[in-house]
Parts: sequence; C-alpha cells; structure tokens
Amino acid sequence: MHFEEAYGNLISAAFDQAGSDGKPIKILICTTPRTAGHSYCRVLKHFGLGLPTEYFQWQFALPLLRRWTGHDAIDVPALDRAAASYGRQLLARRSVNGVFAAKLFAGNLNFARNAIGQDDTRSFYVFLSRRNKVEQTVSLLAMLYTGQPFDGGDTLPGIPKLKTISQKAVIDTVRHIADCEVMWRNYLSTIDPMRVVDVAYEDFVASPYENVRTTMRNWFPTHDLDKAAIEASARYQHDADMKRIIARQFGSLIRDLWRDMPGATDRPLSAP
Repeated sequence: MHFEEAYGNLISAAFDQAGSDGKPIKILICTTPRTAGHSYCRVLKHFGLGLPTEYFQWQFALPLLRRWTGHDAIDVPALDRAAASYGRQLLARRSVNGVFAAKLFAGNLNFARNAIGQDDTRSFYVFLSRRNKVEQTVSLLAMLYTGQPFDGGDTLPGIPKLKTISQKAVIDTVRHIADCEVMWRNYLSTIDPMRVVDVAYEDFVASPYENVRTTMRNWFPTHDLDKAAIEASARYQHDADMKRIIARQFGSLIRDLWRDMPGATDRPLSAP
C-alpha cells in the first residue's frame, strides 16, 4: 500500500472506533527523523496495540478534528486552542484493546501533552534513534530535497523542500537532528525508566517483529504477541541515487559535524 493510500485511510472514518469513556494505556513512539517510526507503527498495529500514526502532526490532526467536530473552518492556528477537545476524541476513537499509540516528533510534544495529558503510570515510551548519524542525516537531506518520505513517489503536505543541498542545509540538518535527540533524552530522563525503552533503528530494522515483541512483552505480558509477521517494510530505495550523491559530496562534512557535536558518542559514522 502506498503511503498516500494509508494516510487517506487513517484519517477516514474507517478507522474510528466506538467511543469509550475509559482511560487507555498510551504508547508514545518518540522519534527523530528517519528512524523507521512509520514501520514501528505498522508493527504495533499488527499486534493490536492501538492504531498508531502521527496524530499530533497538523496534517493528521486538522482533518480528523474537522471531521469529528463538523467544523470545517478550523485551521492550523486553532489546533492548539482545541487540543483538549481533540485529545478526548482521539483517545475515544483511536484506541484498540485499551491501548492508544502515536508517533511523536520532538516538535509535537507540547501539543500532545495539551491533548492527551501529562505523563502518568499508564504511559509508555519508545525512543527511536539511529546509531549511524551520517546515514540518518543523508536520508533526511534526500527526503527534504525530493519531498518524498517513502517509496512510491508519494508526498506529504507541509514537508519543507530544499531547492538545493548546500553546506548551510547540511549544518542545519545535523543541528536539527541533534537538537531533537537532546530534547527527547532530556524529557525522557524525567520519566520512570521502567516505562521507557531506547530502540536503535539498526536493531529494529534487522528484526522488526521480534524487536517490538521483546519490548511489549515486558510491558504487556498478557497481550497476545504471537501473531505471525507480515512482510516487513524494506529500507526506502526510491532516492538511493540521491543519497549516494549527497554522501559523496557532503559525507566528510557530516562526519566532522557529528564528531564535533557536544555530547557525541563513539557511534559508527560511516556514510551509506
């Protein structure tokens, strides 16, 4: 299924659940760009753990809130004011088996907290990061240049596009990834560590279903996680040539930027 088709389904009434007044368990997938968050959502959905997607990005929140309230005049600036109302609808209509799950970027955190409430003992967090920062940076630059986050040529509204990939664009991209990662680590350090798990992109893509099973069995030991795996998403290849060009032209700069980044670790920084 192409992403555009999946996106259309996820914001349609087809995935709305019967309204519930209960308080679901929350699984929040905390990501930086290009860490397989979309694939992680697919695996959670396969296991019946919510209907996760990027509910706190305006591209999802705006059409859902308009449909659920019947107010087509709601615009992006109004979303913050309507956060609590949106959150009530979201928890009631998009929870499955008593679980609500969502993918979050760092910039979504405040909106998410205003919508579904602050941390509590029924909230669990998956922090997705990537060891190979050069590869992550190259992937994000390619996506920003093509405007296509996935295979299939689909674009998502609101993604800023780079007209050219310059040294400034490279520096800004590295800084964005680093800032988002620091923000997540700072925030998650305030949460009970028993409800937080760090997942490396490289480990997840090597064995998606077993990786998720291992985490979720610790948190939900009575939940059925023995469903057979369906075909897993492969790494996106649609912009492979673009990634090679970026890596060839800017790989050394990206490597140096990450090496000099405050708090950088000895992670492998080989270019793709």
